[in-house]
Amino acid sequence: MLSIPIRSRNPLYSDPMSKRLASLPPNIAELDYQSQLGYVALRAFFQICEDWNTTVAEQCKLMRVGLLELEQLRKLPARPLERETLIRIRCYVLIYKKTARRAGTVDKAQRELRLARTGHPFFGKSPIHLMMHGGKDGVADACMALTGRVPEMREYARKAS
Repeated sequence: MLSIPIRSRNPLYSDPMSKRLASLPPNIAELDYQSQLGYVALRAFFQICEDWNTTVAEQCKLMRVGLLELEQLRKLPARPLERETLIRIRCYVLIYKKTARRAGTVDKAQRELRLARTGHPFFGKSPIHLMMHGGKDGVADACMALTGRVPEMREYARKAS
């Protein structure tokens, strides 16, 4: 008789992201590492945007690109991304994972991201609003406030100055 652990039978203990595995194209091994990283990062970003129910305009603001560039990112084959874009997507992934685990479901986490919050760094704005309108500092502040950590940004800061 097959025994199933109690945790996997109880929906309260299921991992909200376990059903969302990225499918890789069959020729991913032929690409260089930076292109593989860009492909996986963009797939993660667009999946997160779908789960957060973001509009195309919000996606443009989150990625700091125009509509045409966003559509190119969505449709073009794998290619290397700029360091700032990779860090931005890494922050979104951290926020997505932490809020989904804390809320229990992706839907509850999505609602939580759209609610206004008090205190630093939100000051009455929602986390998604801060990420869209605060630039890279807004994304980093939201990531720190929601997850307690921020991806390494020193190299990017050096290149910008």
